Amino acid sequence: MNPILLKPLIFFAALGFAGSTFAIPTLQVGAPGGIGEGTYANYQSSLTNPIETDTAITFGNKIYVGGIYQSTDVLNLGGQYSTGDDWSDFGMPAAFDTHGAILIASVPNGAVGTLTINGQSPFHTSATNSYFPNNHDPVKSAVSDFLFFDIGTFAKSGTVPNFDSETGSDPGQIKTLMIATSGFQWIHFDVMALETKMKNGKPTTGLITGLENNPGSKDVTWKDSGGPPFGIPEPSSHLLVGLGLLGLAFARRTTIKKGSKQS
Repeated sequence: MNPILLKPLIFFAALGFAGSTFAIPTLQVGAPGGIGEGTYANYQSSLTNPIETDTAITFGNKIYVGGIYQSTDVLNLGGQYSTGDDWSDFGMPAAFDTHGAILIASVPNGAVGTLTINGQSPFHTSATNSYFPNNHDPVKSAVSDFLFFDIGTFAKSGTVPNFDSETGSDPGQIKTLMIATSGFQWIHFDVMALETKMKNGKPTTGLITGLENNPGSKDVTWKDSGGPPFGIPEPSSHLLVGLGLLGLAFARRTTIKKGSKQS
């Protein structure tokens, strides 16, 4: 091959590779970045308990879910669009119908605990899961039980970057979700939605998950840090703080009285 033509070909091949590597997933789950990280937590190549790859780890009470409109043909990203197909048309339980995008929380099999997302309880629970591709360990029925949360429709109200590379910006929305939990050693979060596009002059709906346009599932695993449960106050801490404030108030009052007597 002509060496003069070889360099441009290599250049454009590299661009194509970079584009596929850093493309913004239609759906992605992320967490706030920790010390030495960026806005979003880094995705770890491997994790144990649960066994997982390409997952961000958080000990906090906040996660992010991003959804983008990849083209002008996309009419809706969330749940049913107008009177079109709903969740049950894709093999989901009828309980999923009328709900928006769905956050899937996988928790240790048989564990007893509580979990709310933005103050809301799960609208559906199951000991088995055939609703999300079981190609990563935490989303296997032998490993986890499953809680399903309605997180609504993604608006086309802002821009969303790739949480992994923290580059790019596509139209869509980042939802901030607050976790309140107790009793679970870990919780693994994935997301799925119904995406409706205009095709051949009519709306057409398909099921899309956090695995779309990813080399792997970009998701989040929450781990118990060993501290008090999120969303549940620790009585002893509140008592100590209260006693401390009372002590400060008493000391201040005593000082003021002494000062007034001396004058």
